[in-house]
Amino acid sequence: MKCLAVFLLSAGLMFAQATVFVVRHADRYGAEPDPDITPEGQREAVALAKLLADAKVTHIYTTELVRTQQTAAPTAKEFGVTPAIVSSEKPDELIRRIRGTLRDGEATLVVGHRASVPKIVRALAGREVTPLEAGEFDRLEVVTLFPDGKSSVVLLRYGH
Repeated sequence: MKCLAVFLLSAGLMFAQATVFVVRHADRYGAEPDPDITPEGQREAVALAKLLADAKVTHIYTTELVRTQQTAAPTAKEFGVTPAIVSSEKPDELIRRIRGTLRDGEATLVVGHRASVPKIVRALAGREVTPLEAGEFDRLEVVTLFPDGKSSVVLLRYGH
């Protein structure tokens, strides 16, 4: 019986993983200096929260810009998580904080920007992803990190 318990415990550890959802902020008004998200962006943010409703999101990271915080708000409310704000000027700090909070079986949401989403995926998974287009607000990069150091990246779309 003891051997069975050890086997089941080790089997569970072999398959445990952490998931990081990386998105760009939702549709926003104009470009400068720090615009709110549009009504379409609000619908996108709600669609993201609905998509992630069963994902066990325990950590959320945004930048200091209001559009990332507004995009994360419905998901934060869904899970009762207070988003951590990390300066968009400190990408290394963001990656360090994400890695420091990864837990097996839990998920993290990161809301970034057009230029930062591919960089975040590359830093976490070591994989290149296609750069985002100017009007692309519906891309969800799903990064799965396995205990053995391997990773996978899956591209999903939401909100439309």
